[in-house]
Amino acid sequence: MEIVTDTIGGMLDKMAQAYPARDALIHAQKGTRYTYQLLSWQVDRAARGLLALGIKRGDHVAIWAPNMPEWLVSMLAMARVGAVFVPIDPGAESGDLKYMLDQADCVTLMVSGELAERAAAIKTPLLKHIVVFSQRSEGVGMAWTELMDRGKEIKPEKLKEAANAVLPDDPVAIMYTSGTTGRPKGVVVDHLGLLNKSLCATERQKISQADRLCLFFPLFHMFGNTCIALSGLIRGAALVMPSEAFDASLVLETVAAEACTAIYGSPAMFISLLEHKSFEKAHWQTVRTGIVGGAPCPMALMKRLVEEIGVSELTVAYGITETSSWITMTHPHDPIALRVGTIGTPLSCNEVKIADPRTGEDLTPGTQGELCIRGSLMKEYYHMPGATAAVIDRDGWFHSGDLGEMDQKGYFKITGRLKDVIVRNGREIFPVEVEECLYGHPEISEVQVFGVPHPEKGQEVAAWVKVRENASLDESSLAASADAYVAKEMRPGYFKIVNEFPMTRSGKVQKFVLSELAEKEMKRDTP
Repeated sequence: MEIVTDTIGGMLDKMAQAYPARDALIHAQKGTRYTYQLLSWQVDRAARGLLALGIKRGDHVAIWAPNMPEWLVSMLAMARVGAVFVPIDPGAESGDLKYMLDQADCVTLMVSGELAERAAAIKTPLLKHIVVFSQRSEGVGMAWTELMDRGKEIKPEKLKEAANAVLPDDPVAIMYTSGTTGRPKGVVVDHLGLLNKSLCATERQKISQADRLCLFFPLFHMFGNTCIALSGLIRGAALVMPSEAFDASLVLETVAAEACTAIYGSPAMFISLLEHKSFEKAHWQTVRTGIVGGAPCPMALMKRLVEEIGVSELTVAYGITETSSWITMTHPHDPIALRVGTIGTPLSCNEVKIADPRTGEDLTPGTQGELCIRGSLMKEYYHMPGATAAVIDRDGWFHSGDLGEMDQKGYFKITGRLKDVIVRNGREIFPVEVEECLYGHPEISEVQVFGVPHPEKGQEVAAWVKVRENASLDESSLAASADAYVAKEMRPGYFKIVNEFPMTRSGKVQKFVLSELAEKEMKRDTP
């Protein structure tokens, strides 16, 4: 695919001109429905409002809200005038919110009504305005409706002038990493990176204006705002948002009511949908594709989705915020073994290699090393030149910290994280390999394997497991049966059956939290 040199605003204009009457954005819970023509008009109103507020090219504006139409309208309006949007988890604590507003030099905060009072309590040196997504400001900042009205002061020519000044390689967003180790880092990405990654990914999935993408993934995360929302909009597809927060029953209801053709989420999200009491296979008859991302997809889950339910073109993808989203993706008609056992082949806009993490030398197929990526990378970690230099080498390769291999056909697989490798009695054990073995147990629904400190072994292997409904497994029988699935040298020394895992709002299991909890339990149980 040829590199596209455009801006997000420019691409939205093209879609509005090509498909004015087609559905662009539907929010089932709120009853909102925009065509591309109406969405473009709303974005222009909001963009003029931002200009009236004094927002200019290069200014940083945070969005702190759940999945709502105003979230996306704001993001697109900022991109149109050259402002930089800073998405923040609506579940963020006040301390984290203040850190990100300060660190990103935000001058304005867009916030949902239920978070307005908390937002008003945050004091940062540069923050001048708070805009509340509501009809009334409730005594905090400015209401969304007032912002839209103030835009009438700005003539269309002024907006056109501002939009024309935006360049494809201008920064468009600062997206914060999850911060599982230390403070989160602000990843600066540009229009070029987000657009080209999105176009390459949707080309691989064969997404077109005829598709209807179910969007329940949180918008504060790149998976939500870029891999689904932006990717759908620049293809002229419809975005279908079931609710403000993930609700399995509302998702299932909306998929059927809106005839969604694509669905996206983490394995845990898919499992919660399929195991929900209101799930019916017949309601998914229109769903043909989508992406499973964020964690390895169990074979049983992929088989059920593809073979039993009929989501025949479902893909598995691997991406990182620092690489402007997706890096590799399986192909829609790859055998299931490749869709589970690999993360696919590189998208056409990426170069991917496996390198020795100690020497940096390129490794041959079938050899484990660190996965490195070049192409459409972040511009920097904001205000963190040292951290930026530590992950992007002099030749422009981003070092992911993920361990992996490439086979002879160019398919990659992830074998673990450099920092997650468990060393027991001097032997390296990769959690993903143990997980794959345990998924062979017919009564296991989900499993997470991680390391915990051990006074004699260095680390011990722990496995926390969710079992299927009506399963007869308990911890003793699980431990007793593990030898049938896991080689002795990798066998976990500590098992626990749980009902849920600690997760981020973007659907990723927090293994560091599991390790902390397990360590406390092991200390408590030790005489």
